[in-house]
Amino acid sequence: MSIDKWLSKSNSKEKQEKIDNIYNALPEEEVQDLKKRSIRELTKKNKKKQVEKVDTKGILSDIIEFKGWLNQRTYLKGDLDKIEIWINNLSNKLSLEHKNNKNQTSRNKRSRLIEQFRKIHPKFLDEKTRVAINKKLNGIKRTNSDNYYLRKLKAVIKEKLHDASYYEILKEIVEL
Repeated sequence: MSIDKWLSKSNSKEKQEKIDNIYNALPEEEVQDLKKRSIRELTKKNKKKQVEKVDTKGILSDIIEFKGWLNQRTYLKGDLDKIEIWINNLSNKLSLEHKNNKNQTSRNKRSRLIEQFRKIHPKFLDEKTRVAINKKLNGIKRTNSDNYYLRKLKAVIKEKLHDASYYEILKEIVEL
């Protein structure tokens, strides 16, 4: 059954006419304002939904509640389905908490690395290497060329760090 059968068509036509009359009676400025507002609402980017942070006290209280429920049971064979559901729920909550903590630390580390990368002088790296690093830091899809420049930079870094160990030794000799 559809809801249209419950509504009378004449009633909906009257409502539509009232809405049209009210809209036509509005001044031009208010009509433009309403149009802008509706356009803003349509074009507004959806805010990222944050995953709910699982409270450790909540997990602990759930475990205690499960323990209490389990202690009250004398015959567990009939409650296997309920026990399985409890354990799955607790496991999911623990994994979700671990995932949230991991995501938070990776975001903090990434933002710290971005700030440090901005401190490097622009002439220190060539443009293509800098673009490849920016893509990697911001999570943008990299091309084969970008991957090549990152591998090349990795080899140069390895070589320079190896040379730096020799310079450390020479520095100690000179400072004697």
